[in-house]
Amino acid sequence: MRWPSNITCLALIVAAWAGATSAQATANEQDAIVVTGNRQQQAEVAAEQAAAITLRTLADNPLPRHYTPICVKVFGIDQAFAEVLGERVMENARRLDLQTGKTGCQPNVWIGFAFNSKAEVEKLRRQLPEMFGTFSKVEVERIFRGSGAAQAWHSTEVRNADGRPMRYRTIEVFGRSATVKSTDQYRSGRLTSPIRVDINGTIVVFDAARAQGRTILQLADYATMRILAPVQDFDKMPDGGAPSILQLFAEEAASVDGLTEFDWAYLSAFYKLDRGATASAVHDATRKAMLDGTGQRLREKSGEP
Repeated sequence: MRWPSNITCLALIVAAWAGATSAQATANEQDAIVVTGNRQQQAEVAAEQAAAITLRTLADNPLPRHYTPICVKVFGIDQAFAEVLGERVMENARRLDLQTGKTGCQPNVWIGFAFNSKAEVEKLRRQLPEMFGTFSKVEVERIFRGSGAAQAWHSTEVRNADGRPMRYRTIEVFGRSATVKSTDQYRSGRLTSPIRVDINGTIVVFDAARAQGRTILQLADYATMRILAPVQDFDKMPDGGAPSILQLFAEEAASVDGLTEFDWAYLSAFYKLDRGATASAVHDATRKAMLDGTGQRLREKSGEP
């Protein structure tokens, strides 16, 4: 790939992010398989890795997910490469039965390339703090963890379980007035959640130098994982871990061509969870998706060996 020499990543990200809040939108196969001891072990490894990569939400809120059609905009690389990358991400989303936007849709996912991605994101923190919403210090620090080859974050919103915005109410706390969000959503039982967390926008910024030597499809599949779920990538290879595209930039990593069986199992499980599910639910859901062959079938459908 050829990187344009005159790219100003900050300006591109600012332009991409503008209007993000105003643009917010409102058959599982049952093939029988034989479960062997080896597959059982692989499923356990996958379950543990799923729990390790999933970023926990504050206050144990539901996991954030995309509920509106996904529309991707790629900047910082030649247009021909950008189109292939963006279409691959949306194709992956469709394979998971997620909705994607039509031609000319308003982007809610931005994938960019910068000569120094960390420096650009730090600059954004200083100059446009509103892009990071109400992020806590811990949430901001998460952006820079992992391999450092790409920085990714989501703009999220807590909503009623049916997708309606929550109401603001004023309450008295120790003699002082405070404005808080509240829900009047009907709750059918103690195990159901009256709220969900929507991902309204996602940004992934690759470090151009680290991206060199990787194919467009590898970068697209890596971006898919970071876009669709709140996951952390690997800075070094885990001992005995399951192969994953999140190892693309890890030290001493073997070549990973694209989304692996583990990756497909994780994403499929993630989007089949109840809307009120928290991070702790990903462990068992991923194990099940490995045992019933979901990850393997999706990988085969994607054309990967």
